[in-house]
Amino acid sequence: MNWSMLFIAFALAVIMGMAFSAFLIQMRPQWSPRKRMLVAASWLPGVVILLTIAGLIVVQFSGPGTGENMKDLALAATIAIGGIFAVLGFAGGLVGAALADRKRRP
Repeated sequence: MNWSMLFIAFALAVIMGMAFSAFLIQMRPQWSPRKRMLVAASWLPGVVILLTIAGLIVVQFSGPGTGENMKDLALAATIAIGGIFAVLGFAGGLVGAALADRKRRP
């Protein structure tokens, strides 16, 4: 995995955190800023975890090809990559939500 992929994923998570925080400000103005930040930051990792679980199910139920027995490696790699992107998405979403909240305050 290339380092630039991690930087791009972090930048996209920051943008998603900012956008979802702005959406939550309009939809739930009664929520506290801390609650909005946590919900905005946890939305993207939730989607990543669900997609990782779906990928694990696909890998688990797919039959091995001819002469291939690498299912355990594929499962471990899917878990590792999904976990890395979930943590990276939460950190980036938290930064983005904090920036969006800071921008709105006078």
